[in-house]
Parts: sequence; structure tokens; C-alpha cells
Amino acid sequence: MVSNTTALVWLRNDLRLLDNDAVYAAATTHKHCEFIVVRTPETWRNHDWAPIKWSLYHRHLQTLADDLAERGYQLQVHTVTNFSESVDCVLKYAKQVEASSIYINREYPVHEMARDKRLAEKAQAANIELITCDSQLLVAPERIQSGSGSYYRMFTPFFRAWKDELTKAGVPRPYQRSVLEKRDSCKAPKIDDSVPEDLPGRCRNSEDWPVGEAKIRQRVSDYVRDKASAYHKTRDVPSEPGTSKLSPYWEIGAISPRIAAHFLQKQSPEFPAGLSEGMHTWLSELAWREFYQHLMFHVPRLSKHKPFQQETDAYPWRDDQDHYNAWCEGRTGYPIVDAGMRQLAATGWMHNRVRMIVANFLTKDLHIDWRLGERWFMQNLIDGSFPANNGGWQWSASTGTDAVPYFRVFNPTRQSEKVDPKGAYIRTWVEELAEVPDKHIHEPHGWLKQHDQNTTYPAPIVDHKHAREIFIANFKQVKNG
Repeated sequence: MVSNTTALVWLRNDLRLLDNDAVYAAATTHKHCEFIVVRTPETWRNHDWAPIKWSLYHRHLQTLADDLAERGYQLQVHTVTNFSESVDCVLKYAKQVEASSIYINREYPVHEMARDKRLAEKAQAANIELITCDSQLLVAPERIQSGSGSYYRMFTPFFRAWKDELTKAGVPRPYQRSVLEKRDSCKAPKIDDSVPEDLPGRCRNSEDWPVGEAKIRQRVSDYVRDKASAYHKTRDVPSEPGTSKLSPYWEIGAISPRIAAHFLQKQSPEFPAGLSEGMHTWLSELAWREFYQHLMFHVPRLSKHKPFQQETDAYPWRDDQDHYNAWCEGRTGYPIVDAGMRQLAATGWMHNRVRMIVANFLTKDLHIDWRLGERWFMQNLIDGSFPANNGGWQWSASTGTDAVPYFRVFNPTRQSEKVDPKGAYIRTWVEELAEVPDKHIHEPHGWLKQHDQNTTYPAPIVDHKHAREIFIANFKQVKNG
């Protein structure tokens, strides 16, 4: 039964009307709904939001405001300094519109959970009901437990349990925005999408990334239908468009993961069973995303820049600003590393396989603290997700849960030969190597010297074999106490 009361929906990193549990619950329980977004630029800076992510967020926010206005709802967009002030802002507006309830979707890092705890306490004191929904994940953290009643520390058993939970609970059909009662259209607010000049990231323009729920949902549908079946073959080839490039939209909540599951379900009625190898592999990537979200929920120190394997905090990371700068700028002398870092600087995105290679290089060849790389990625990536980025960096540095063993050190040259055999990706991003033959593209320095090429491309800044030996020896000492 619909109550003749007002609900306030506070949208955070769930900028969508389609398949949004908070929107659905509010619209089906209350006759009147209001919507609010509270921007927190100081907190975003502290969380290292990239300029291009800032741009994408605000461009998409405008489409959300337009969609709401079309249905007769004016999105309230407020700006305060930080998370703490956002709670007071929401409560003030809730009282202004005489809302009996506030609806939110949960978020899992420490600061976000602390913010929502404060909201719950203040809402209760104001006699306003707080309804918390789970719409950011396919499976909420409390729904998966190991045999010992704890959380899973290894991905493979987590993935198995995660799929079992999907099988048992099923995947609800995504909620349509039509759940909102249509009213006379109104004027949408004009969203200021200018990017602050003082943000450190290099790429600031997100125009290559379409926004709006309809366009994004179509991208999901097209990818699942046309490309996901080959994902297991193409995902490690950076010169090919084999990955979905949907991660920026997961991060700001422009679409829900249930949308992806729904399209996969169309491919196999037995979902999550019965998928092709490529689609199953892509599903595992969605599970990795949720695995890292679950870890944030269960292990608060991960939100405080601490390693999962606590003893590894004693590793003697090097403070070498020159080497760090060379890595950031794509001047290491290792073509695949430099190509990845230059792609990041130019586009705000980097191929996933190359992310692993450059992260491994920073930590295990240059022996530089993974937290510096983690921060650089966050400051530059359009899909900068704190849980996934933290998990990926700790995986590469061998400090995280279910991380690559410390003695497994990627050889950047062999990796380059494996994922970019003809150097197509390298030549795209390292223009100095455009004329280098395929045979020499992964180790071009001898060829460049022999042919008197007038190039500024640097020699390798570190000897991989020697660096590998030092890293393994140091890490072994740390692990053995």
C-alpha cells in the first residue's frame, strides 16, 4: 500500500533510475518522492578523484537531472565541503520537504560507512526513517560466508559461493524508471561540469565516453551480444577492443551490475551456469569487482592504506623520485610499460592487462611503494574505483589477499612479447618506436643505436634480472620475520 507521505532519495554513486533499489522502494511505498545529490569536492580530492572521472560524473549527472525533469521531478543538487557536511545537508532538506523517510543504497569503504552511520543516528533523532538498500552489488557482503563463518580470503572459493548465491536467490528483473509516477515535466537544473584546475590528473575530457542510462545500457547489451563470447581470447590483447570498457559506469553507478547479469541471463536460462567460456570469464571479472568490495566491508584497514598481509608493511620500499617520475611519464625504457603509462595520461584509461604489467614493474622492478602507484592510478583513471584499484595494486605487489606470490615477478619484456607480439599497442602510444621492426620492438635499444636513430627514447632505467633478485630476497626476509 502506498503511503501519502514524502520519501527523499539520496543518490550517491548510484546515479541511475533504472534498476535502483532505493528509487524503487521509495516510489512504491510513498506517494511523493524527492531526489537529492550532494557533491563533496574536498572529500573527492582527498579520495584522489581523477579530473576525467569528475567530468564523467557531472556529465552523467546532467542526464539524470534531465531524465527526472522529464518525469516531473526536479533533482536537488547541493555542494558542501565533505562527507560530514553532506549528512547535515540531506537532513536539512528532508525536514524542508517534510520527508518521513530517507532512502539510500549502501557503500562499503570505511569513510562511506561512517557517513551512513552518522546519517542513521541523526535521522533517528529527527524521527525520520532511514531505509538502506543494496543495489551496488549482485550479492551483498553478509550473504556470503566461508565454512568457518568468516569471509573468503581467496577468490576461487568466493567465486564459487558467489555463483551459488546467484543460483539460489536468482537475478531480479531490473527495475524500470517507469516505477516513478509520471508528472508534468519541469525544468532540470543546469549542472556545473567544470573540472577544478588544481586536480593533479592529466586527462580532463570525458567526451569520448557517452553518458545517459539508455546509451550505457545499450553498450552493455551490445557487448554481451557481440563480444563477450570471445572475452577469454581477447581480454589480454591491448591492441584489440576486447574488453567492455564499462568499468567507469559501474564506478559512478550509472548502471547496476544486475543489468549485466540480466543480459547474460538472456544468453543462458541456467545462469550463472551454461554460459560460454568467454561469458563465464567476463562474469568472473564482475565477481572480482564484488570480491574487492566485500573485502573493504570486512577488513577496514584496507580503507586506511594498510596492506592485507600486515607483515608486508615492513618491506623496505625505495624512495626514488626520479624513477617514480620516469614511471609516471612513460620513460622507463621498457616499451610496454611506457605505452601503458602514456595511454593513461592521454586517455584516462589503461588496458587491464597492461595495468598489471606496469603495477608489477613499479613494485618489483623499481621497488617503489604500491601506495604511490595506487594513488597515481586514482588521480588519472576514469574508472578509479578505490576497492578495485586497491585490490589490484595489492595483488601486483604481493601484499594483498589472494595476491600473486612474491616470487612471481613479471618480466616486462616477456609480457610485452606475449600480449603485443607485433608491437601494435606499443607503436600506438610510443611514437619514438614507430619505425622499429617487429623483431626488435620489445627491446628496441640495440636496433636504435645500430641504425643511428635520432630518438629521445630512454635506455632501461633498471636491469630487470638484478631488480628481481633484490625484490625476492627482501620480500622473503620480510615474510620470514
